[in-house]
Amino acid sequence: MMIGFLIFKNHQATNEANAQIPSKYNPKTQTVIKTNRQDLANSITISGSVDAEEKAELKFQTNGQLSWVGVKVGDNVKKYQSIASLNKEILKKQLEIDFNNYKSTASTFYDTTDQYKDSVVTTELRRILDRSQNTLNNSVVNYELGDLAIKYSNLISPISGVVVAVDQPNSGVNITSANNIVSIINPQSIYFRSKIDQEDVNKIKIGIPAILKIDTYSNEFIDSKVTNIAFTPIVGESSTVYQVKFELNPSDKNTNLKYRIGMDGDAKIILSEVKNVVTLPLEAIYTDNEIHYVLVKTDDNKIIKKEIKTGIESDTDVEIIEGLNDNESVIIKK
Repeated sequence: MMIGFLIFKNHQATNEANAQIPSKYNPKTQTVIKTNRQDLANSITISGSVDAEEKAELKFQTNGQLSWVGVKVGDNVKKYQSIASLNKEILKKQLEIDFNNYKSTASTFYDTTDQYKDSVVTTELRRILDRSQNTLNNSVVNYELGDLAIKYSNLISPISGVVVAVDQPNSGVNITSANNIVSIINPQSIYFRSKIDQEDVNKIKIGIPAILKIDTYSNEFIDSKVTNIAFTPIVGESSTVYQVKFELNPSDKNTNLKYRIGMDGDAKIILSEVKNVVTLPLEAIYTDNEIHYVLVKTDDNKIIKKEIKTGIESDTDVEIIEGLNDNESVIIKK
């Protein structure tokens, strides 16, 4: 999925004053707007999708014949629940062979040590005894591996969740340790992930508030916050971007599967916010040699230039810190 970036920059410099300021208000070419008080937020909006922290691709650690698969796609499973198993009869027979080999090797080892127990330990004798000891040790290891193979013949889920794939549903199939058997995702571990450009990654920090909107539920806005910012960039991207994770924690813990993996949406990160301040649309602000000003209409329809100081801005409006009061008449072009 391609992730887009929508970043709100400072737009004031785009309204440069290159023309002479008119002396009188002309309703045919100009419009009067009033300064307005409102809450204002400077934000970055980035696209992303729903994902889950807890995922498990289950496979056996040993080769064998698949004897049982106890789940199907859509089933709910609990942590440590048995999912599938291998045929244990072959493994048990192999364990008997390993045990018999161990007994034979142990008998040979004791014969060797008895044979040389009264001999002077020379370098050659030490090598003979070491080889005998190593052979015995290897037989013990082989038996332990066979015992582990029986224990590992049961496939256990490490997480609670929903079965999303069963790659090998049929018993009697010979499989290897490379074969995936079952895939499980915990829907209660969902979060929202996105990508942020390197130019903006240092503007945010963990814990900063955000508002999520999932495309499937376009009328819902979810209060969230940044929970993780990657230290290394995402591999394979055409530009340097970093993964950002957002909290997505519905009250019902997503037990009804309302939010599903891959659902697209947007995250609006609130960089700064002010309450009940005087604001104007961005197109009302002019700039001349880095000095911001507006055109104000007087009661006798004259136009005067007023220098202002601005604060934070959103995608449409800007905070007026100094220079204007409430309900002043400001002129913009039609």
